[in-house]
Amino acid sequence: MTGVSNSFDYTPSRVLEGFVLDPAACSARDLGLHRAQTSRVVLVERGGRVVLCRTRTSDFEEPEIRQVVHDLGQLYLDVSGKPQMNDFAHDVRQLVVAGACRACPDFPTCVAAYREAPRSLFAEDEAWLRGHLRSLAGRVLDVGIGRGPYLDAVRDRLASGVLALHGLDPDPGVGGWSEEGGDGSIEDALDGVRILRGTIETFRPPDSERYDHVLAIRSLHHVADLDRAFATMSDLIRPGGTLLLIESVALPLVRSRRHSAHSHAHATGGFQHARNWDSNRMLAFLGGRFPLRTVFHRPVSPDTCDQWILVLKRRA
Repeated sequence: MTGVSNSFDYTPSRVLEGFVLDPAACSARDLGLHRAQTSRVVLVERGGRVVLCRTRTSDFEEPEIRQVVHDLGQLYLDVSGKPQMNDFAHDVRQLVVAGACRACPDFPTCVAAYREAPRSLFAEDEAWLRGHLRSLAGRVLDVGIGRGPYLDAVRDRLASGVLALHGLDPDPGVGGWSEEGGDGSIEDALDGVRILRGTIETFRPPDSERYDHVLAIRSLHHVADLDRAFATMSDLIRPGGTLLLIESVALPLVRSRRHSAHSHAHATGGFQHARNWDSNRMLAFLGGRFPLRTVFHRPVSPDTCDQWILVLKRRA
């Protein structure tokens, strides 16, 4: 698999003293930023100051940068200080397009200004996801289970037997799962979860039974062959069962120059994503080629975090 980057950095260029953010008399017009038609430069308003920030990424072309940052309104302030983030909910603060920019007639061509979101849009998605998981019953396959970050949401259903969960992972040891059995699976007595080693492209359930629900939560961007993955998942789901997909678009990060340089110097593992598709591109890829129909679609927008949600139902 040829990997692609899933993030790019903005670093401060200069503070714009006395900047006025007002559709009627915006300082962006004096600086020529209202007709720039680029998102390689953005304005970040924080602590009463407006800072011009710039990205010099060569991993993304202008159209993709513009779509993610301007059209989808996605921009994040990295407050972690870490070379690599591992806790999205705490490592970043989401920045959103300023209300004055949304109301401005120059917005379509302007670089636009961003300020901290008044609430956590990621937390709202997490609440939706946990509620969805708590509604599931029957046999469930979690593709790319990793460390099982959402097991607490279904623990009661696992304990009562309402839910039977199989977790598929190429390397269960990385997720902390142990005690591999002779059949290549791992039984976790505490959580009542069966962990299976492998990739979704070649997966076959050990008992040949189909699943009522399949989950792919932020895991499909690691899958090399989407055709084989969706063919397999379609075969695994019983008619009337569901497939939940949650993925993210590319992640634009505002960092200090020092933090950005440190992160790039200490990055490990290379590019691990195969793609950074949005939900519309994913739906175009599916294009009726698989026995799946959309029952819920929440795309990325300026009023969401950077991840999209699709729930597909298996046709008879």
